[in-house]
This record gives sequence, C-alpha cells and structure tokens, in this order.
Amino acid sequence: MKLLQLQKRAMALAGTVMTAYLLFHMLCNLSFFSATAFEQFYAFYNQAWVRWPLLGVVVLSLLIHIKAALHIRIKNSKARQVGYKKHDKLHVPAPLVSLSIVLLLLFILIHIGQTMLIDTSAVKAAMIDWFSSGWMLLFYLAGLFILAMHLQHSLINVLQTLGISSKTYSLAIISTVVFLTLGFASVPLFIWANA
Repeated sequence: MKLLQLQKRAMALAGTVMTAYLLFHMLCNLSFFSATAFEQFYAFYNQAWVRWPLLGVVVLSLLIHIKAALHIRIKNSKARQVGYKKHDKLHVPAPLVSLSIVLLLLFILIHIGQTMLIDTSAVKAAMIDWFSSGWMLLFYLAGLFILAMHLQHSLINVLQTLGISSKTYSLAIISTVVFLTLGFASVPLFIWANA
C-alpha cells in the first residue's frame, strides 16, 4: 500500500510540475501579441542553458507521471475484477479514457518535436506558418480539448492525493483549466483568422 501511495504522490508532483510549466508556456505564448516582447523573450528562452534544462525537467516529469500512472492503473485493474454497478458521476468508459490519454501523449510528443525542429531565430514565423493551416489549427485545438479534460480530472485527483479537499478548490481548478485553454487557443485562432 505504501508503494501505491508513493506512486500516487510521484504522479501528482510530476503533474504539478507540468501544470506549472503549462502556465509558464501559455503566458510566454501570449507575448505573441507584442512583437517586441515575443522576440526578446524567445531570444532569451532559446539559449541552450535555458531551453534544454527546462525541456529536460518537463520530459523527466512526463516520464515519472506516465510510469506512475501505468503502475497505478495496473494495480487498480488487478484489485477490481468486477466493475462498479453504479457510478457517482458521469461515467466515461475505460477504453475511451485510455484512448484520450494516448492521444494526449501523442499531441505532447508531436508538439515537443515541432518545437525542436524549428529555427529558433524565427519562432514567430514558425507559429504563423503552423497555424495558418486549418488542419494544424484543428489538430492543436483537439489536443487542447483533450488536455483540458485531463487537467480538469487530474487536478482534482492531485489535491486529493496531497490531502487537500478538492471541493474547496473546484472553482479555482475550473478557472485554471479555462484560463489555460483560452490562453493557448487565442494565438492559433488569431493567426488563423488573420492568415
């Protein structure tokens, strides 16, 4: 039981690190609306001593999160041989949850790959190129939708794992998820609308 609790805490803490990075990343992207601020920020951010350690922390957190989630899921499936007859809330079938997690992971990996392949001296041009495409916009918005669903569910679990009442902070969780989603969506939608 102690191992399971450690895995839950590891998953929660890794998820917290990634959520903090998401807030940082979204705020950085919003600087797009000020050309000078955007160029200055990404000139600083893309220096090797900033970019690679930060990417390392994000990837390490992602690996810890995934590993812990897999262990917890396997343990839970072995413990519960018969499904619940009644669910308290809206029930999403396990295969659909699994599919959404796989799609979210693919979205994250593709997005990381995109950012590693761009010319770091022309970040704004790369973003304009990406989001001028309707297909890329749809891909990105679909990824954001899955991310929002995952965050909504997982932030509640993080609070419970850390011993904090999720009911007390439910409005803060919803507000954070909406803020992140709208913040991330605003730049691609602006680019696409003005393409």
